[in-house]
Amino acid sequence: MVSTTDERVHLDDVLKKFGGFSRYHIRAIFLISFAFFNNGMHCINYVIVAEETPYRCRIEQCESQIKDFETSYNFTTPHNSRGCHRYSSNSEECYPTSFNTSVVEPCDEWIYKKQDSFVAEFHLACQDWKRTFVGTVHSIGLMCGLFFQGQLSDRIGRKAAIIISGLAAAIFGIAKSYATTYLCYIILEWFEATLGDNCSPAFILGVELVHSDHRLYQQVFFCVMAALGGVLFSLAAYLVPYWRHFVQLIYAPSLLFILYYFIMDESVRWLLSKGKKEKATKLLLKMAKLNKITLDEKLLVNIRCEDNATNNSALWATFNSRIVIKRFLICLIWWTSCTFISFGLVVNVGSLAGNKYLNFGIMALSDIPASIAMVFILKRFKRKKPLLISFISAGLICLVHPMIPKEYIWSSTGVYFLGRFVSTFTFATVYIYTSELFPTYSRNSMHALCSAIGRIGSILAPMTPLLTQYMESLPTLLFGSISIAAGLTTLLVPDLANEPLPDNVKEAENIGSFDLTSLPQRSDNKE
Repeated sequence: MVSTTDERVHLDDVLKKFGGFSRYHIRAIFLISFAFFNNGMHCINYVIVAEETPYRCRIEQCESQIKDFETSYNFTTPHNSRGCHRYSSNSEECYPTSFNTSVVEPCDEWIYKKQDSFVAEFHLACQDWKRTFVGTVHSIGLMCGLFFQGQLSDRIGRKAAIIISGLAAAIFGIAKSYATTYLCYIILEWFEATLGDNCSPAFILGVELVHSDHRLYQQVFFCVMAALGGVLFSLAAYLVPYWRHFVQLIYAPSLLFILYYFIMDESVRWLLSKGKKEKATKLLLKMAKLNKITLDEKLLVNIRCEDNATNNSALWATFNSRIVIKRFLICLIWWTSCTFISFGLVVNVGSLAGNKYLNFGIMALSDIPASIAMVFILKRFKRKKPLLISFISAGLICLVHPMIPKEYIWSSTGVYFLGRFVSTFTFATVYIYTSELFPTYSRNSMHALCSAIGRIGSILAPMTPLLTQYMESLPTLLFGSISIAAGLTTLLVPDLANEPLPDNVKEAENIGSFDLTSLPQRSDNKE
């Protein structure tokens, strides 16, 4: 029996009694995973929406003779004009002699292969930078959103942050489909990405939901749901080719987050970190009742309650520790490297041989075995060694890929998806590793801050094809070098396994060295 005066109880000791897959937890995990499912459809929507659309210069005097888009009149345009320039002509007839090949002028009208495409409706011919800029704006929006979403979650709760961001995704996402100008679409794209990504608070809620023994199994379920969202994304793009209807289809499910106000519970750990012990106790009793187990009331009375919501800012208290700052900087290197490589592979998947929708589907499905492998490997070998090896392996694969002759299509594609497999394993490991390094009262803020600054990688990734003009294999060589360098920084952080999550800075500084539950209670010394 636990004494109410002699010993305080760590929350993980209570969560352990519930197991990881009880009735309550299964329901909660399904609710949380819906955020990841939606994110699997939203995060790369621009790859399909603003996809490249072939176009050619409109030659008025020749249009009546052109039977289809591919019909070519080489005497009307210069070689390699890319549909942007034409030869000058004052004649109304379509003959080689009708065009002055010594005078080249820009086209003022275009014919698009797909007239209802994003490029055609917003008249983006010869302005490819505007098409690719949609993805850049989305990545910038994600970065901006993560700067405040983490703090929002730490201040008002994981549940409220999930609901607000989910509904914002639905509102701004569907609004994009009604945009009448390119500028309007870009603005809505930024708002949707900034306010509509609820994966960060959903992930933190999932991490705090269960005992440390079950965190990894829960993580693989989230990754599988995100992968299924990617598969549905590919299927929707194939079945609904018109981009406006496609956008409406993938964002409409987010309206269901309004129901979460009635069916989702807050994080017990967050309630305790805010000093709301009574609400936390009621929630634990609700969980126990639903799971048909009995909790000792004295156990709940003695449960540790770190009240860090007053006095100082949680982030300020966290950054007062030199040890935590060092780990934060290392996490930034991890996140930037992961987003740079992962988004670089996603952006370039459309250039692979074969059906693009099938390639997107295969890419999404490759995340599932990577996530399953992550669980078993991290359970057996902790965190540090697997992350180090996966970073270096991803780097070596990127370095090897340019050496494979292009005529060996299956080998080249296979190595490409192997690289995606390893990068997914690495990203998933970084995701959970980061969440375990920081204290409860600033965990979501720090996790979101790492993710936000790390989005620099996803912003730069679409620009890497420009490097091919200097050296064709330079982008992949860059991917490989950065991945190996990021892997070496793993040597500078402590190894972790199934340890309780640190509640404050003092515990965060000591993770990896001894059991947090053995720390003396500091009720009179708030962090």
